[in-house]
Amino acid sequence: MSYAEWKREPSTFDVFFGLALPYRPPGNAFGRFFWRWRVWLETTFALSMMQPWEKVFVVVVGYVLFVLLLAGVWLYLPQHFAYVHGRTMYYLLGNEAGSTSTWPWSAGWSWAGNATATSPAELVLSLREV
Repeated sequence: MSYAEWKREPSTFDVFFGLALPYRPPGNAFGRFFWRWRVWLETTFALSMMQPWEKVFVVVVGYVLFVLLLAGVWLYLPQHFAYVHGRTMYYLLGNEAGSTSTWPWSAGWSWAGNATATSPAELVLSLREV
């Protein structure tokens, strides 16, 4: 690495999208914050020791796992809230007090697999009723 490259001040774009970690932080506070965060991430998980294609592979696998986790939470959590609500009512009141479906605010989520609305218009109308 040349002295000029070492001395160069990177941009925020270099911090976010560059495969090689810049040696110096950018001049602005936003870029400097994310440069520190990236230095911490790469040194903690030894990403700085990997070749660029390995870094891309690790980041893509992490992103796919994160998206799968979010999809699972998004689809399962409303049903789980209803189940926990029903069990709580049973333990507190002695019966489930008629809570057989999800909460009213999630009743229009047909794409979550737990409701009766079939279109976005019905979803908006059901949310206005609540």
